[in-house]
Amino acid sequence: MSKTTKALRAGVTGVTGIVSAGAIAIGIAALVTVPLPEYIGTPPSLSVAPVPALQQRVCPGPLLEVSPQATEDITFYSTGQAQYSEASSEKNFDIWWLDAVDNLNDSLSAAPKVISVPPAESADEAPLLAGNQIEQAATEALSGLAAASCTEPANDLWLVGGSTEVGRTTLLTLSNPTDVTATVSLEVFTEQGYIDSVAAEGIIVLPGEQRILSLAGYAPDAIAPVVRVMSVGGQILANLQQSVTRTLVPSGVEWIAPGSGAATQQIIAGVVLSGQHDHDRSEVSDVTSDLEPGIRILVPGEKNSEVTVTLLSNEGKKVEFTANLSAKKVTQLPTAGVPDGVYTVIITGQEPLVAGVRTVQDSSAASPLLEGTPAATPAPSAAPALITPSASIGGGDFTWLASSSYLTDTVLIPVPVGPAPVVSFYNPANRTAEVTMSAPGQKDVVLTVKAGEMASAQLVADAKYTTQGAKGLVGGMTFIGSGFGSAIALNPANVLGSSITVYPR
Repeated sequence: MSKTTKALRAGVTGVTGIVSAGAIAIGIAALVTVPLPEYIGTPPSLSVAPVPALQQRVCPGPLLEVSPQATEDITFYSTGQAQYSEASSEKNFDIWWLDAVDNLNDSLSAAPKVISVPPAESADEAPLLAGNQIEQAATEALSGLAAASCTEPANDLWLVGGSTEVGRTTLLTLSNPTDVTATVSLEVFTEQGYIDSVAAEGIIVLPGEQRILSLAGYAPDAIAPVVRVMSVGGQILANLQQSVTRTLVPSGVEWIAPGSGAATQQIIAGVVLSGQHDHDRSEVSDVTSDLEPGIRILVPGEKNSEVTVTLLSNEGKKVEFTANLSAKKVTQLPTAGVPDGVYTVIITGQEPLVAGVRTVQDSSAASPLLEGTPAATPAPSAAPALITPSASIGGGDFTWLASSSYLTDTVLIPVPVGPAPVVSFYNPANRTAEVTMSAPGQKDVVLTVKAGEMASAQLVADAKYTTQGAKGLVGGMTFIGSGFGSAIALNPANVLGSSITVYPR
């Protein structure tokens, strides 16, 4: 073939390519300009109703003391009895008791309580279940008020609170309500950092059993411990019980409940700050004295984080400050300069964190809830009477408040017999919420919670409220008196057993 023929063929091929490209371009233009028949596809989906799950709530049980008997191992015993209040949307909920094998008191009053609801016939809606407990201690070793919610067991829990300094005792309870043995491991952090301990692994909790451990065995002389509790096998409920003795005088006791888990934001509602004018204003950095209120924070990851702390009052006033926190080291920030009142504390960080708040009730200080602050003013339909608290028994008291999860629309609030119960809600949404709380024999309590604000109202002790309209809110309940107090975080309803919509990939 001659060079001329090759060139001619190449030219024809080039022209053909140009013509083809032009045709494609015209075709594309036609596709763009000519309307095509519309077709909107609906992705296939399937609504799956799983096997309904058993609803369980586990209560920590009565307050514990360390046995003074000289034995090789530390032993524990309980002398008092917790007062319980439980409620369910089902009439046939069950009550049973765990075996507290480490409690020398073998009576039924020493056993932790478990409430449960059998699986519903339909998985369209899970039954409601809630429980709370309260106990007032007055012994040579313990003095104060301690309330706790009865909580769902889980495999991963964070406990923010406690101390193992001299004069401070912190116990860890591990309750296994399941039919499977739980193998538990602990991660303990303090103001000094992460504590690596071989003894914190392989803790066995048998089915239907509660184990009691001293936190000092894992974190001695710790000012500000934070404990992560993880289990393999059975799910557990973990709680801390802290007590304080100052110069031989018992000066407070409290249960510390699991928080909402590590996240970049933690919300704690119903924080009562009282007697702030008596607190040491010189402590403006890390709080080391448990005579001062404090906001305990841990960033458990590998990176440091800047955090913003916002205290929002019932009147809408804000106090806000920032701090740079080191990873894996517990920090306690002060509330100096914050007026007395009821607050929602919001902690926001760049990295996931866990947090809790300690408040202090001095033996001689009166609570703002008893002095007619807005939080103590009943809602228009609330019962006006407050329960008169008894006098302080020892050297004051303290309260630990855990972070809360977002609530579901309907929540049960069984109020145990305690002094001046006050419920608080914070609304993080951009809409106004109207919350209605109804209890048999009581007038409805109605709260309007505006977007980004909080609201509080008095409740009646020993009443069982059904709350409507709480979806997306965060709530807490506080018991407060002159020289003692405690608090309970409100928990959302369990959604296990609800239907799930499944889409293909």
